[in-house]
Amino acid sequence: MRRMPTSSARSRVIRIAVALVVGLAAAAVSTYLPMYMVERGGGATIGTIHRGVHGWWHARDRVFGLRWSNLMLIDPPLSTPLWDGEVSGWEEPPPPPYPAAQFLRIGTLAAGWPLPALRMRWTVTSMTRSFPVPAELDDADTSIVYAAESALTGTRGGGPEQVEVLWIGAVVNVVFYAAVVVGPVGLLRRALRGDFGRPAHSAGSSGSSTITSR
Repeated sequence: MRRMPTSSARSRVIRIAVALVVGLAAAAVSTYLPMYMVERGGGATIGTIHRGVHGWWHARDRVFGLRWSNLMLIDPPLSTPLWDGEVSGWEEPPPPPYPAAQFLRIGTLAAGWPLPALRMRWTVTSMTRSFPVPAELDDADTSIVYAAESALTGTRGGGPEQVEVLWIGAVVNVVFYAAVVVGPVGLLRRALRGDFGRPAHSAGSSGSSTITSR
């Protein structure tokens, strides 16, 4: 006969469910709130990366909860393929072929903490749009602010053309915040019940040990 779940098991399931809901809400806040709060970046650094015969100028900046990556294709292509420069998966340039354009610029903003959970990407093929700026010139602390502003309001040439959930980061963030809730709540409940220092099996629970008189 199937045993009904005990009240302890039910309360544990309820706590986990509540923690996951709280974790989901906290993960969403940690993704969007940094875009509202950012006032300036840390100052972008510029380098180059190579993927096959294609080289890219690469500028990157970061503040709490936000990461900015700006790529600009270097023309002409290399004669010998080269793989150089490490970047995170969310900021990797798309594979070729690339559109015929004088300037191909790809700006990517990743949001979320502790891991990026949302990726927003702008792709520009002309100089008529000022955002993102050419990566080789993106050494200030403003691009990450402009990216957050554009993502929220669609200013500076419009919102991102691509918005993608980074599922690994999103799941890790939810679990992280859920654990932050479950752990302290569980310890508090044990403290209120006085479980700390109590033996695992109290004397009153050993009902199987009986004395039989003859």
